[in-house]
This record gives sequence, C-alpha cells and structure tokens, in this order.
Amino acid sequence: MSGQPVIIWDKAEDCTVSDRWGNRWIDWSSGVLITNAGHGRKEIRDSLREVIDHGLLASYVFVHERRARLTQMLRDISPDPENYRVFLLSTGSEATENCIKLSKTYALKKYGSRKKYFVSFNHAFHGRTMGAQLAGGSEEQKEWMVDRDRTFVQVPFPDGYKNEDTSFDLFLQTLNEKGVQPPDIAGVMTETYQGGGPDFLPVDYAQKLEALCREHDIVMCYDEVQAGFGRTGKMFGYQHYGVRPDLIA
Repeated sequence: MSGQPVIIWDKAEDCTVSDRWGNRWIDWSSGVLITNAGHGRKEIRDSLREVIDHGLLASYVFVHERRARLTQMLRDISPDPENYRVFLLSTGSEATENCIKLSKTYALKKYGSRKKYFVSFNHAFHGRTMGAQLAGGSEEQKEWMVDRDRTFVQVPFPDGYKNEDTSFDLFLQTLNEKGVQPPDIAGVMTETYQGGGPDFLPVDYAQKLEALCREHDIVMCYDEVQAGFGRTGKMFGYQHYGVRPDLIA
C-alpha cells in the first residue's frame, strides 16, 4: 500500500483518529470501507469482551453456537433466504477466490474441461491474492505473474465514462473477439459498483447479463465487499438491479 499521508495511527474513536503524540484527524477513509459502524463502537467492544471472557478459541473446522447464529442471521437478511447458504471467510480476497473456485468446480463437474472461462470486467478490483488479481481488471497488477492463466478474461465495464458504449452487445462482441463463446464460460463476476469509481452497471445491462448466465448455466457472482451491508441504501447492493446472483462475496 502506498499514497497514504504520513500518520501513525494509535487510537480511534467514532470518526476521529489520534497518534500517540496527541495529534488528531477526522477519518474520512472510514477504514477504507470497513468501519462504517465507527471506531470503538460500544456494542462491538462489549461483544468482543464477551467472546474473550467466554474462553472459546474457535476454528472453522468445528461448529459452535455463535457461528450458527451468525450464519442464520446473514441468511435471514438476504432477499431469498431459502435459496442461499452462508460460507464464512476472513477477507474479501478469500471470498472472491472461492467464487472463482466454486464456479470452475461446478462447470468442470457438470460439463467437463471445455467450460473453463471466468469473465470479469476492466478496472475491477477483487483483491490482491493471485486468483483475485487474475479476475481483477488492472493489467499493471498482473505483470509479476508473467505467464498467467488465459482462462481469465476481461471485458469493458459499461460505466459510460471511460467506456461510453454501455450496451450489452459490447459484452458479447468482446467475448467473440477473444474467441470465447457463452457455453464455454464457467462464471462471471462483477462488483455491484466498481469501488475505484464509483462506477455503476446500467440496470438493463445487469438484467441482460443475468439472462445470459441463466441461459448458458453460468455461475453469476457479485462482489459486494465494498457495496454490501447498507452502503447503497439496501442491505445488498445488487437488489437495485432486480437480479439474483448465484454467489455473493
């Protein structure tokens, strides 16, 4: 990471960050999209103390009551609780990597090795681990890989600014130029809005993308690491498009 002001964080409360010498700043970064509850919120502190005092060091291998309660809560707030299951992970990169893995595994087991491509968008950001960067839309972030997996394909994002053509025809045309046909696609992933903009998918584009995925049994993934949990006014940002993803990160 680079480009941050030379400030050494020591403590934070609500939206105010302090260094150890008493200098204070307003945290406009919101922890880079992770602390929308505010720093040091009492309810969060109390819950952490309760867990620490309870004396359980949990592993993802074994079931415990709090995990069951959390997964049920997450499932209940989804728009379609009966058709979603919850898989708890630690980071955004880990979540998007698992979207890739699940998409490709499903396609391989059901259709064989020809259904192998994973499609995402230019300028997308899905994380900094290898799979997440392969799905990301920044060529500069992939230079270190040298010979990379060519089953990862990017198409223009219909933001209307960097790419003025917002038609879904451009999606199909780009795939055709790259020699990729819809029946050979394992998964498609997009951010609900591209956090680097923010840039938003047109509603009709999102709906046509879903229709294509349903027609060709392509796993449709929405990366909501930046867009989820009320940041767009709805609990999940993709609800604004009237679509139902297969996987949500």
